[in-house]
Amino acid sequence: MKRLWLLLSQSVTVLLAAYFVVATLQPDWLQRGATRSGAGISLIEAPSSTSAQPAAGSFSGAARKAAPAVVSINTSKAVRHPRSNDPWFQFFFGDQGTQAQTGLGSGVIISPDGYILTNNHVVESADEIEVTLTDSRRARATVIGTDPETDL
Repeated sequence: MKRLWLLLSQSVTVLLAAYFVVATLQPDWLQRGATRSGAGISLIEAPSSTSAQPAAGSFSGAARKAAPAVVSINTSKAVRHPRSNDPWFQFFFGDQGTQAQTGLGSGVIISPDGYILTNNHVVESADEIEVTLTDSRRARATVIGTDPETDL
């Protein structure tokens, strides 16, 4: 019985290994209905929608209507290593100076005056804040207020 179990487990292991090798090196052998592009990438087309109406419960209409109010937020700040004042750290690593740290987030325009609501961790201690609108316009921004407890 022990030999039979050993033979079965080894057979399953070899078959699984062969499957993964084929799936990695020749995935088109396993996919039916997929086509390959000139770059060797498998392309699988989604079924075409026959109706012009969105599916029931779809948020596509709401997303399309709200999209102009969504902005991208790029931040940067100058950061010094926490041990940069330590003489031993300076002996081994030298003066590191300040390094620029960048961040990325999103926000929503909530008023005609241009007030934007975003998370506190996106703009927290940022030296420069740049906002990019959906039409690729850019503007500098300043923090008016934050609430770290609710992360707004």
